[in-house]
Amino acid sequence: MGEGDASLELPGEPEELAALGEMALDMEELEDSMHGRWPHREERQAAFERLLVCDVCSPQALLAAVSDRGGGSGKCRLNQLLEEAGCRALKAEALASLAEQLEVRARQRIEVTLEGSRPILVTAPHNIYLRRDGHSPHVMEEYTTLIAQRLARQLGGACLSWSRAEQKRSELLWNLARIRKAPDPSSFLDRCNRDPNYLHTEEVTQNPWFRQMQRLAEKWRDSKDHSIRPTLHVDMHGCRDPPTTPSHLTVGLAAMRHEVEAGRSPLPMSRVECFGSALQAELTSVLSQLGLRPSAVLVRVLLPSLSGGRDTVERLSGAWALEERRVTQSQQAVAFAGFTHSCQLEMSKALRRSLSRDDGVTAQFGRAILKAWVSCCQGSTLPALLPRTPGCRSDDEEAAVSNKVAPRAVTGRPRSSGEREVRKRRGDRRSCPSRAQLA
Repeated sequence: MGEGDASLELPGEPEELAALGEMALDMEELEDSMHGRWPHREERQAAFERLLVCDVCSPQALLAAVSDRGGGSGKCRLNQLLEEAGCRALKAEALASLAEQLEVRARQRIEVTLEGSRPILVTAPHNIYLRRDGHSPHVMEEYTTLIAQRLARQLGGACLSWSRAEQKRSELLWNLARIRKAPDPSSFLDRCNRDPNYLHTEEVTQNPWFRQMQRLAEKWRDSKDHSIRPTLHVDMHGCRDPPTTPSHLTVGLAAMRHEVEAGRSPLPMSRVECFGSALQAELTSVLSQLGLRPSAVLVRVLLPSLSGGRDTVERLSGAWALEERRVTQSQQAVAFAGFTHSCQLEMSKALRRSLSRDDGVTAQFGRAILKAWVSCCQGSTLPALLPRTPGCRSDDEEAAVSNKVAPRAVTGRPRSSGEREVRKRRGDRRSCPSRAQLA
Protein backbone atom coordinates (compact mmCIF):
# COMPACT_ATOMS: atom_id res chain seq x y z
CA MET A 1 0.00 0.00 0.00
CA GLY A 2 1.48 3.35 -1.05
CA GLU A 3 1.59 6.61 0.87
CA GLY A 4 -1.45 7.91 -1.01
CA ASP A 5 -3.52 5.00 0.29
CA ALA A 6 -2.91 5.71 3.97
CA SER A 7 -6.54 6.76 4.46
CA LEU A 8 -7.63 3.21 3.63
CA GLU A 9 -5.67 1.63 6.45
CA LEU A 10 -7.71 -0.19 9.07
CA PRO A 11 -7.13 0.33 12.80
CA GLY A 12 -3.95 -1.42 13.82
CA GLU A 13 -4.91 -2.74 17.25
CA PRO A 14 -6.62 -6.18 17.29
CA GLU A 15 -9.14 -4.91 19.85
CA GLU A 16 -10.18 -2.13 17.47
CA LEU A 17 -10.57 -4.58 14.61
CA ALA A 18 -12.65 -6.89 16.82
CA ALA A 19 -14.85 -3.93 17.83
CA LEU A 20 -15.37 -3.07 14.16
CA GLY A 21 -16.27 -6.69 13.48
CA GLU A 22 -18.86 -6.69 16.26
CA MET A 23 -20.39 -3.47 14.90
CA ALA A 24 -20.63 -5.05 11.46
CA LEU A 25 -22.32 -8.12 12.95
CA ASP A 26 -24.84 -5.94 14.79
CA MET A 27 -25.74 -4.10 11.59
CA GLU A 28 -25.98 -7.33 9.61
CA GLU A 29 -28.30 -8.87 12.18
CA LEU A 30 -30.34 -5.67 12.37
CA GLU A 31 -30.87 -5.74 8.61
CA ASP A 32 -31.67 -9.44 8.73
CA SER A 33 -34.31 -8.81 11.41
CA MET A 34 -36.07 -6.35 9.10
CA HIS A 35 -36.59 -8.82 6.26
CA GLY A 36 -40.20 -9.87 6.01
CA ARG A 37 -41.42 -6.79 7.89
CA TRP A 38 -40.93 -4.62 4.81
CA PRO A 39 -41.22 -6.95 1.79
CA HIS A 40 -40.24 -4.29 -0.78
CA ARG A 41 -36.52 -3.66 -0.98
CA GLU A 42 -36.72 0.13 -1.42
CA GLU A 43 -39.09 0.48 1.53
CA ARG A 44 -36.90 -1.77 3.69
CA GLN A 45 -33.76 0.15 2.76
CA ALA A 46 -35.39 3.48 3.64
CA ALA A 47 -36.48 2.12 7.03
CA PHE A 48 -33.01 0.68 7.66
CA GLU A 49 -31.31 4.00 6.85
CA ARG A 50 -33.76 5.84 9.12
CA LEU A 51 -32.89 3.55 12.02
CA LEU A 52 -29.15 4.05 11.51
CA VAL A 53 -29.57 7.85 11.44
CA CYS A 54 -31.47 7.61 14.75
CA ASP A 55 -28.68 5.50 16.30
CA VAL A 56 -30.69 2.27 16.21
CA CYS A 57 -27.71 0.26 14.99
CA SER A 58 -28.17 -3.16 16.58
CA PRO A 59 -30.90 -5.75 17.29
CA GLN A 60 -30.71 -4.80 20.97
CA ALA A 61 -31.39 -1.14 20.11
CA LEU A 62 -34.23 -2.19 17.82
CA LEU A 63 -35.81 -4.24 20.63
CA ALA A 64 -35.57 -1.21 22.92
CA ALA A 65 -37.26 0.95 20.25
CA VAL A 66 -40.08 -1.60 19.91
CA SER A 67 -40.59 -1.74 23.69
CA ASP A 68 -40.37 2.03 24.35
CA ARG A 69 -43.81 3.68 24.51
CA GLY A 70 -42.82 6.73 26.51
CA GLY A 71 -43.68 9.34 23.90
CA GLY A 72 -47.22 9.99 25.14
CA SER A 73 -48.85 9.08 21.82
CA GLY A 74 -49.25 5.43 22.70
CA LYS A 75 -47.06 4.48 19.76
CA CYS A 76 -43.77 2.70 20.22
CA ARG A 77 -40.60 4.66 19.48
CA LEU A 78 -39.91 2.53 16.41
CA ASN A 79 -43.16 3.53 14.71
CA GLN A 80 -42.64 7.17 15.68
CA LEU A 81 -39.22 7.19 14.02
CA LEU A 82 -40.56 5.51 10.90
CA GLU A 83 -43.56 7.80 10.51
CA GLU A 84 -41.43 10.93 10.97
CA ALA A 85 -39.39 9.82 7.96
CA GLY A 86 -42.43 8.91 5.87
CA CYS A 87 -41.85 5.17 6.22
CA ARG A 88 -44.61 2.64 6.79
CA ALA A 89 -45.22 1.88 10.47
CA LEU A 90 -45.69 -1.68 11.71
CA LYS A 91 -49.03 -3.02 12.87
CA ALA A 92 -49.47 -4.38 16.40
CA GLU A 93 -49.24 -8.02 15.29
CA ALA A 94 -46.02 -7.38 13.36
CA LEU A 95 -44.54 -5.51 16.32
CA ALA A 96 -45.33 -8.38 18.70
CA SER A 97 -43.77 -10.89 16.29
CA LEU A 98 -40.66 -8.72 15.86
CA ALA A 99 -40.29 -8.29 19.63
CA GLU A 100 -40.55 -12.05 20.18
CA GLN A 101 -37.94 -12.72 17.49
CA LEU A 102 -35.54 -10.10 18.87
CA GLU A 103 -35.94 -11.38 22.43
CA VAL A 104 -34.68 -14.80 21.36
CA ARG A 105 -32.05 -13.88 18.77
CA ALA A 106 -30.71 -10.62 20.17
CA ARG A 107 -31.10 -10.84 23.93
CA GLN A 108 -30.88 -14.60 24.44
CA ARG A 109 -28.53 -14.97 21.41
CA ILE A 110 -30.11 -18.20 20.25
CA GLU A 111 -32.11 -19.27 17.24
CA VAL A 112 -35.08 -21.63 17.13
CA THR A 113 -36.17 -22.91 13.73
CA LEU A 114 -39.39 -24.86 13.20
CA GLU A 115 -39.33 -27.22 10.22
CA GLY A 116 -42.57 -29.15 10.81
CA SER A 117 -44.96 -30.50 13.41
CA ARG A 118 -43.19 -33.66 14.53
CA PRO A 119 -42.28 -33.62 18.27
CA ILE A 120 -38.54 -33.76 17.59
CA LEU A 121 -35.94 -31.24 18.81
CA VAL A 122 -32.37 -31.19 17.47
CA THR A 123 -29.88 -29.11 19.46
CA ALA A 124 -26.34 -27.91 18.69
CA PRO A 125 -25.08 -26.29 21.92
CA HIS A 126 -21.40 -26.09 21.00
CA ASN A 127 -21.46 -24.13 17.74
CA ILE A 128 -19.67 -21.26 19.52
CA TYR A 129 -16.64 -20.95 21.84
CA LEU A 130 -17.82 -21.11 25.45
CA ARG A 131 -16.51 -20.54 28.95
CA ARG A 132 -16.85 -23.63 31.14
CA ASP A 133 -16.81 -23.25 34.91
CA GLY A 134 -13.53 -24.42 36.41
CA HIS A 135 -12.23 -25.79 33.12
CA SER A 136 -10.55 -24.68 29.93
CA PRO A 137 -12.95 -23.06 27.44
CA HIS A 138 -14.98 -25.37 25.24
CA VAL A 139 -13.95 -24.91 21.61
CA MET A 140 -16.43 -24.60 18.77
CA GLU A 141 -17.48 -27.91 17.21
CA GLU A 142 -17.39 -27.33 13.48
CA TYR A 143 -20.36 -28.07 11.21
CA THR A 144 -22.70 -29.03 14.05
CA THR A 145 -25.22 -26.25 13.34
CA LEU A 146 -25.38 -27.03 9.63
CA ILE A 147 -25.92 -30.72 10.35
CA ALA A 148 -28.48 -30.04 13.10
CA GLN A 149 -30.44 -27.69 10.84
CA ARG A 150 -30.52 -30.24 8.03
CA LEU A 151 -31.54 -33.00 10.42
CA ALA A 152 -34.40 -30.92 11.81
CA ARG A 153 -35.59 -30.27 8.27
CA GLN A 154 -35.40 -33.98 7.40
CA LEU A 155 -37.11 -35.03 10.64
CA GLY A 156 -39.78 -32.34 10.38
CA GLY A 157 -39.11 -31.02 13.88
CA ALA A 158 -37.27 -28.04 15.39
CA CYS A 159 -33.67 -26.92 15.76
CA LEU A 160 -32.14 -24.97 18.65
CA SER A 161 -28.67 -23.42 18.32
CA TRP A 162 -26.73 -20.26 19.05
CA SER A 163 -27.52 -17.52 16.53
CA ARG A 164 -25.32 -17.06 13.49
CA ALA A 165 -24.25 -13.62 14.73
CA GLU A 166 -23.19 -15.11 18.06
CA GLN A 167 -21.17 -17.76 16.25
CA LYS A 168 -19.21 -15.08 14.41
CA ARG A 169 -18.88 -12.94 17.52
CA SER A 170 -17.38 -15.80 19.54
CA GLU A 171 -14.90 -16.49 16.72
CA LEU A 172 -13.82 -12.85 16.77
CA LEU A 173 -13.18 -12.97 20.52
CA TRP A 174 -11.44 -16.34 20.32
CA ASN A 175 -9.10 -15.11 17.57
CA LEU A 176 -8.39 -11.97 19.57
CA ALA A 177 -7.37 -14.14 22.53
CA ARG A 178 -5.05 -16.14 20.27
CA ILE A 179 -3.48 -12.99 18.81
CA ARG A 180 -2.86 -11.68 22.31
CA LYS A 181 -1.55 -15.11 23.37
CA ALA A 182 -3.81 -14.97 26.41
CA PRO A 183 -2.88 -17.52 29.09
CA ASP A 184 -6.62 -17.87 29.80
CA PRO A 185 -8.66 -17.47 26.58
CA SER A 186 -11.84 -17.71 28.68
CA SER A 187 -11.25 -14.15 29.87
CA PHE A 188 -11.96 -12.92 26.33
CA LEU A 189 -15.21 -14.86 25.91
CA ASP A 190 -18.62 -13.53 26.92
CA ARG A 191 -19.43 -14.72 30.43
CA CYS A 192 -23.16 -14.35 29.73
CA ASN A 193 -23.05 -17.31 27.35
CA ARG A 194 -23.44 -20.30 29.65
CA ASP A 195 -22.52 -23.73 28.26
CA PRO A 196 -25.96 -25.35 27.76
CA ASN A 197 -24.38 -28.79 28.14
CA TYR A 198 -22.72 -28.04 31.50
CA LEU A 199 -25.35 -26.28 33.62
CA HIS A 200 -25.67 -26.42 37.40
CA THR A 201 -28.88 -28.20 38.37
CA GLU A 202 -29.84 -25.01 40.25
CA GLU A 203 -29.67 -22.80 37.14
CA VAL A 204 -31.45 -25.02 34.62
CA THR A 205 -34.96 -23.64 34.90
CA GLN A 206 -33.77 -20.04 34.40
CA ASN A 207 -31.48 -20.80 31.46
CA PRO A 208 -32.68 -19.42 28.07
CA TRP A 209 -31.71 -22.60 26.26
CA PHE A 210 -33.71 -24.78 28.62
CA ARG A 211 -36.68 -22.44 28.48
CA GLN A 212 -36.86 -22.86 24.72
CA MET A 213 -36.55 -26.63 25.11
CA GLN A 214 -39.28 -26.69 27.73
CA ARG A 215 -41.59 -24.48 25.65
CA LEU A 216 -41.41 -26.91 22.73
CA ALA A 217 -41.77 -29.96 24.96
CA GLU A 218 -44.92 -28.60 26.58
CA LYS A 219 -46.35 -27.80 23.16
CA TRP A 220 -45.73 -31.34 21.92
CA ARG A 221 -45.99 -33.57 24.97
CA ASP A 222 -49.65 -34.03 25.85
CA SER A 223 -52.00 -35.69 23.36
CA LYS A 224 -55.72 -34.95 23.08
CA ASP A 225 -56.64 -38.05 25.11
CA HIS A 226 -54.25 -36.88 27.90
CA SER A 227 -51.87 -39.82 27.36
CA ILE A 228 -48.11 -39.28 27.07
CA ARG A 229 -47.02 -38.51 23.54
CA PRO A 230 -43.56 -39.71 22.48
CA THR A 231 -41.07 -36.88 22.05
CA LEU A 232 -37.49 -37.09 20.79
CA HIS A 233 -34.46 -34.92 21.55
CA VAL A 234 -31.26 -35.32 19.52
CA ASP A 235 -28.19 -33.46 20.81
CA MET A 236 -25.46 -32.97 18.18
CA HIS A 237 -21.79 -32.76 19.17
CA GLY A 238 -18.35 -33.10 17.65
CA CYS A 239 -15.46 -35.22 18.89
CA ARG A 240 -11.97 -36.08 17.65
CA ASP A 241 -11.30 -38.63 14.97
CA PRO A 242 -10.32 -42.19 15.88
CA PRO A 243 -8.20 -43.48 17.50
CA THR A 244 -8.50 -40.58 20.01
CA THR A 245 -12.21 -41.38 20.12
CA PRO A 246 -12.89 -45.13 19.71
CA SER A 247 -15.62 -44.71 17.07
CA HIS A 248 -16.78 -42.27 14.40
CA LEU A 249 -20.18 -41.95 16.09
CA THR A 250 -20.93 -42.36 19.78
CA VAL A 251 -24.55 -42.59 20.90
CA GLY A 252 -25.04 -41.59 24.54
CA LEU A 253 -28.19 -42.84 26.31
CA ALA A 254 -27.11 -42.59 29.95
CA ALA A 255 -29.67 -39.86 30.70
CA MET A 256 -32.53 -42.10 29.55
CA ARG A 257 -31.24 -45.01 31.62
CA HIS A 258 -31.03 -42.91 34.77
CA GLU A 259 -34.63 -41.73 34.40
CA VAL A 260 -35.76 -45.37 34.19
CA GLU A 261 -33.69 -46.38 37.22
CA ALA A 262 -35.07 -43.40 39.16
CA GLY A 263 -38.64 -44.44 38.33
CA ARG A 264 -39.48 -41.23 36.45
CA SER A 265 -39.49 -42.47 32.85
CA PRO A 266 -42.65 -43.71 31.11
CA LEU A 267 -40.43 -46.31 29.43
CA PRO A 268 -39.15 -49.64 30.79
CA MET A 269 -35.44 -50.40 30.51
CA SER A 270 -36.13 -52.84 27.68
CA ARG A 271 -37.41 -49.94 25.56
CA VAL A 272 -34.27 -47.90 26.20
CA GLU A 273 -32.09 -50.86 25.23
CA CYS A 274 -34.25 -51.43 22.15
CA PHE A 275 -33.78 -47.78 21.16
CA GLY A 276 -30.01 -48.10 21.51
CA SER A 277 -29.86 -51.29 19.46
CA ALA A 278 -32.07 -49.79 16.74
CA LEU A 279 -29.93 -46.64 16.54
CA GLN A 280 -26.75 -48.69 16.30
CA ALA A 281 -28.13 -50.89 13.51
CA GLU A 282 -29.70 -48.10 11.44
CA LEU A 283 -26.83 -45.62 11.78
CA THR A 284 -24.17 -48.26 11.11
CA SER A 285 -25.95 -49.01 7.84
CA VAL A 286 -25.65 -45.35 6.81
CA LEU A 287 -22.06 -44.81 7.96
CA SER A 288 -20.84 -48.01 6.28
CA GLN A 289 -21.43 -46.33 2.90
CA LEU A 290 -19.26 -43.28 3.61
CA GLY A 291 -15.75 -44.72 3.54
CA LEU A 292 -14.75 -42.86 6.70
CA ARG A 293 -11.07 -42.62 7.54
CA PRO A 294 -9.24 -43.57 9.62
CA SER A 295 -10.75 -47.02 9.72
CA ALA A 296 -12.41 -47.65 13.08
CA VAL A 297 -15.60 -48.80 14.75
CA LEU A 298 -18.42 -46.88 13.09
CA VAL A 299 -21.05 -46.69 15.84
CA ARG A 300 -21.02 -47.52 19.53
CA VAL A 301 -23.80 -47.03 22.08
CA LEU A 302 -23.03 -46.02 25.67
CA LEU A 303 -25.63 -46.83 28.31
CA PRO A 304 -23.87 -46.64 31.70
CA SER A 305 -25.63 -46.33 35.05
CA LEU A 306 -25.07 -43.07 36.93
CA SER A 307 -25.46 -44.73 40.32
CA GLY A 308 -21.87 -45.97 40.42
CA GLY A 309 -20.24 -42.53 40.62
CA ARG A 310 -17.74 -40.69 38.43
CA ASP A 311 -15.60 -43.74 37.70
CA THR A 312 -18.47 -45.64 36.04
CA VAL A 313 -19.82 -42.83 33.83
CA GLU A 314 -18.13 -43.15 30.47
CA ARG A 315 -17.08 -40.05 28.58
CA LEU A 316 -19.54 -39.03 25.81
CA SER A 317 -22.35 -41.10 27.36
CA GLY A 318 -24.77 -38.16 27.40
CA ALA A 319 -24.78 -37.51 31.16
CA TRP A 320 -22.66 -36.07 33.94
CA ALA A 321 -22.14 -38.07 37.12
CA LEU A 322 -24.68 -37.22 39.83
CA GLU A 323 -22.07 -35.83 42.22
CA GLU A 324 -21.07 -33.24 39.61
CA ARG A 325 -24.43 -31.47 40.10
CA ARG A 326 -24.27 -30.68 36.38
CA VAL A 327 -26.62 -31.71 33.60
CA THR A 328 -26.18 -32.23 29.87
CA GLN A 329 -28.75 -31.28 27.26
CA SER A 330 -29.94 -34.91 27.30
CA GLN A 331 -30.36 -34.88 31.07
CA GLN A 332 -32.28 -31.62 30.86
CA ALA A 333 -34.51 -33.03 28.13
CA VAL A 334 -35.63 -36.15 29.99
CA ALA A 335 -35.34 -35.05 33.64
CA PHE A 336 -36.61 -31.47 33.39
CA ALA A 337 -38.47 -30.97 30.10
CA GLY A 338 -40.17 -34.37 30.00
CA PHE A 339 -38.97 -35.75 26.67
CA THR A 340 -39.54 -39.51 26.46
CA HIS A 341 -36.40 -40.13 24.35
CA SER A 342 -33.07 -38.32 24.16
CA CYS A 343 -29.75 -39.27 22.61
CA GLN A 344 -26.42 -37.46 22.51
CA LEU A 345 -24.62 -37.99 19.19
CA GLU A 346 -20.86 -37.42 19.21
CA MET A 347 -19.56 -37.23 15.62
CA SER A 348 -15.95 -37.50 14.55
CA LYS A 349 -14.58 -34.69 12.40
CA ALA A 350 -14.46 -37.04 9.41
CA LEU A 351 -18.16 -37.82 9.85
CA ARG A 352 -19.08 -34.16 10.31
CA ARG A 353 -17.26 -33.24 7.11
CA SER A 354 -19.02 -36.00 5.21
CA LEU A 355 -22.46 -34.95 6.46
CA SER A 356 -21.81 -31.25 5.84
CA ARG A 357 -20.76 -31.83 2.23
CA ASP A 358 -23.71 -33.98 1.20
CA ASP A 359 -27.29 -33.08 2.05
CA GLY A 360 -28.38 -36.50 0.75
CA VAL A 361 -26.19 -38.30 3.28
CA THR A 362 -27.58 -36.12 6.07
CA ALA A 363 -31.09 -37.05 4.90
CA GLN A 364 -30.20 -40.75 5.18
CA PHE A 365 -28.76 -40.09 8.63
CA GLY A 366 -32.02 -38.42 9.68
CA ARG A 367 -34.17 -41.21 8.26
CA ALA A 368 -32.11 -43.75 10.20
CA ILE A 369 -32.73 -41.88 13.48
CA LEU A 370 -36.43 -41.58 12.73
CA LYS A 371 -36.78 -45.25 11.79
CA ALA A 372 -35.03 -46.34 15.00
CA TRP A 373 -37.26 -44.12 17.11
CA VAL A 374 -40.52 -45.09 15.39
CA SER A 375 -39.70 -48.79 15.66
CA CYS A 376 -39.27 -48.43 19.43
CA CYS A 377 -42.53 -46.49 19.85
CA GLN A 378 -44.66 -49.04 17.99
CA GLY A 379 -46.48 -51.55 20.14
CA SER A 380 -45.88 -49.58 23.33
CA THR A 381 -48.36 -47.69 25.48
CA LEU A 382 -47.19 -44.46 23.83
CA PRO A 383 -49.47 -43.18 21.04
CA ALA A 384 -48.46 -43.12 17.36
CA LEU A 385 -46.40 -40.30 15.89
CA LEU A 386 -47.60 -37.47 13.69
CA PRO A 387 -46.15 -37.30 10.17
CA ARG A 388 -44.10 -34.46 8.73
CA THR A 389 -45.28 -34.41 5.12
CA PRO A 390 -47.13 -36.90 2.91
CA GLY A 391 -45.15 -38.97 0.47
CA CYS A 392 -41.81 -38.99 2.31
CA ARG A 393 -42.22 -41.86 4.78
CA SER A 394 -40.75 -45.32 4.77
CA ASP A 395 -42.98 -48.37 5.14
CA ASP A 396 -42.09 -48.60 8.83
CA GLU A 397 -43.01 -44.94 9.40
CA GLU A 398 -46.23 -45.22 7.41
CA ALA A 399 -47.58 -47.80 9.81
CA ALA A 400 -47.05 -45.51 12.78
CA VAL A 401 -48.20 -42.10 11.58
CA SER A 402 -51.34 -40.30 10.44
CA ASN A 403 -52.13 -36.55 10.41
CA LYS A 404 -51.12 -33.29 8.77
CA VAL A 405 -48.13 -31.04 9.23
CA ALA A 406 -48.03 -27.42 10.31
CA PRO A 407 -46.17 -24.91 8.13
CA ARG A 408 -42.55 -24.11 8.84
CA ALA A 409 -41.82 -21.15 11.09
CA VAL A 410 -38.62 -19.51 12.29
CA THR A 411 -37.68 -16.91 14.89
CA GLY A 412 -36.29 -14.74 12.12
CA ARG A 413 -37.06 -14.09 8.48
CA PRO A 414 -38.17 -17.34 6.76
CA ARG A 415 -35.57 -18.32 4.19
CA SER A 416 -35.48 -20.61 1.21
CA SER A 417 -33.56 -23.86 1.58
CA GLY A 418 -30.82 -22.69 -0.77
CA GLU A 419 -30.33 -19.35 0.96
CA ARG A 420 -30.42 -20.97 4.40
CA GLU A 421 -27.78 -23.51 3.34
CA VAL A 422 -25.44 -20.75 2.09
CA ARG A 423 -25.88 -18.71 5.25
CA LYS A 424 -25.40 -21.74 7.49
CA ARG A 425 -22.20 -22.71 5.68
CA ARG A 426 -20.86 -19.20 6.20
CA GLY A 427 -21.83 -19.09 9.85
CA ASP A 428 -21.14 -22.66 10.93
CA ARG A 429 -18.01 -24.10 9.78
CA ARG A 430 -19.12 -24.99 12.09
CA SER A 431 -43.56 -29.46 35.25
CA CYS A 432 -39.76 -29.86 36.16
CA PRO A 433 -38.40 -32.19 38.83
CA SER A 434 -36.90 -30.79 41.99
CA ARG A 435 -33.11 -30.75 42.40
CA ALA A 436 -33.40 -33.51 45.00
CA GLN A 437 -35.09 -35.78 42.46
CA LEU A 438 -31.98 -35.78 40.26
CA ALA A 439 -29.92 -37.61 42.89
